[in-house]
Amino acid sequence: MKGKVILGTANFGLKYGIANKKKLDRDEIFKILELARAEGIWGIDTAGVYGDAEEIIGEFFARRGKVFRVIGKLPRREYLDSRAVEDEIYGALKRMNISLIDSLLIHSFETYKLYGKIIIPALQTLCRDGVIGRYGVSVYHPEEAEHVVRETHDNLAIEFPLNLFDQRFLSDNFMQTFKTRGHLLFARSVFLQGLFFLDNRGLEGNFRKVGKQLRRIRDISESHSMRPECLALLFAISKSQVDGVVIGVDSAEQFLSNRECFSDVSCGKFKQVESLLPDLAVYDEDIILPYRWKA
Repeated sequence: MKGKVILGTANFGLKYGIANKKKLDRDEIFKILELARAEGIWGIDTAGVYGDAEEIIGEFFARRGKVFRVIGKLPRREYLDSRAVEDEIYGALKRMNISLIDSLLIHSFETYKLYGKIIIPALQTLCRDGVIGRYGVSVYHPEEAEHVVRETHDNLAIEFPLNLFDQRFLSDNFMQTFKTRGHLLFARSVFLQGLFFLDNRGLEGNFRKVGKQLRRIRDISESHSMRPECLALLFAISKSQVDGVVIGVDSAEQFLSNRECFSDVSCGKFKQVESLLPDLAVYDEDIILPYRWKA
């Protein structure tokens, strides 16, 4: 399971997460990257909109070489010709000191709808030229992924939310269908920006609606001597169709703590509670989709 871990880098360049709103300093980032390299994780997930995350990754790669596979993002903007697509990608390559982005995702389904007829041919050419390994899309909804798959004829990389609350992609054999067709599947939002770790006393607004579910997560964790973060992580990473799971960490210490979730003991405990987890599903999009959260 550990080989599916993808290190998310939003907090390398931004204050990120509902629980801590934390942006990491360079020294801590390099410690995390060194640990990730030693652990042989699947890769890293980054984007130009994550502040200076790409530049910091580029500093690390300049020292160590390209020691991770990279998932990059084509940002939301106008794309009136293929040159605009190429400029974004070559800019990211330069910032990260690499010559290949392993999976390049269109960061917004809306961008795909508006400019897909320009973007897709450009990405196909870059794939043939060896600049990107595979292209795809980052989505919020199953129907968005189905739409892109239906309109393209390549094996894609698809990144989507999957967590204890957001279990939509587990319904109707979505993931199995995508996997059978040869697409790479990456799960993100595994910790829902840290929502699972909030104390009920810290809940405000719409989040009060899931107080019962948060208490249930704590009850399951405590009754089986299992940390909530391990429960959340193993829920996503145990899905056989998923090729990689994007997780963010707030410190090198937290990275090491998450590593313990993959011990034989933790995995054994997870098997005992796995059947209880479908009941935690939440279908209120104001809860499960962070872009709908009210500040």
